[in-house]
Amino acid sequence: MPHNPITLDLLKVLDAIDQRGSFAAAAQALHKVPSALTYTIQKVEQDLGLKLFDRSGHRAKLTAAGNLLLVEGRLILRDIENLAYSAQQIANGWEPVITLSIDTLYSSSALFSLIQRFNQVHPFIKVNLLTGALSGTWEPLLNRKADLVIANDHSDPKQEGFDSRTLGAVTMMFVVNRDHPLAGDACSVTEAMIDEYPVIVVRDSSLLLAPMTVGWTRQTKVITVSSMAEKIAAQKTGLGVGFLPKHRIEAELLSGELIALKINDHAFDAKVAWRKGTPGPALQWLLNELTGADIGLVDDAAPTPLASIE
Repeated sequence: MPHNPITLDLLKVLDAIDQRGSFAAAAQALHKVPSALTYTIQKVEQDLGLKLFDRSGHRAKLTAAGNLLLVEGRLILRDIENLAYSAQQIANGWEPVITLSIDTLYSSSALFSLIQRFNQVHPFIKVNLLTGALSGTWEPLLNRKADLVIANDHSDPKQEGFDSRTLGAVTMMFVVNRDHPLAGDACSVTEAMIDEYPVIVVRDSSLLLAPMTVGWTRQTKVITVSSMAEKIAAQKTGLGVGFLPKHRIEAELLSGELIALKINDHAFDAKVAWRKGTPGPALQWLLNELTGADIGLVDDAAPTPLASIE
């Protein structure tokens, strides 16, 4: 097709005819004469070799092809309107792209609600969501490939040029599958007993910073995975043992699928960090809205009971 006859003017005409119920009423709403609308419709029908309206009855009705153009055209008109608004926003200083880097310890899917709210207000600002582990979560921020990082305070590289605030406390619990041999000794387990079994460890995703290892590091029997979701899945199957974030395993603890051992829990803060200076409007919006609930943190005040020994 050397020339595409479908124009924004046509889409507006179809929308107005459908909304107003007649060519005459649509012409009045568009500040045009009815003959101008008739010409627009007939010209497209001629160019495409199809009918947009069935004129066999007393009142013209959209054909299947005409209805397709109406429905899809309304989406295009909406996007055009949003695009104009977004262009004005970017011209006024809004960032065209915003990138978040989140540690795999947190549920990135919990962020979807926040991103959805952001997207509803600013649909043409692209959002990139990256995941990393430990030091690797910080690298995109240090390399200016991310605008905001959600990570742990113990993995903070402590470099100059960044601001941060705390999102909440994270409690790590040493747990095993309920059928694991250690589950029966949950209240009297020793370090020597733990050392008999593999520890599941999340690999630091850093390429440039010195990699970190956290959690149970006293032994050589290690199985390395790339994310906290994989670590949780591995421990649920009984493949190994280790510390898991309490907020990610609440359901499994309550159901008894995972058993907490009497090993001292350790805690640290979740934090959000960004480069110093005045944040752009998009980043500022996210910083204003972001809370611990957006990364899956829950009230950690109530202790989870340890398994009883019968």
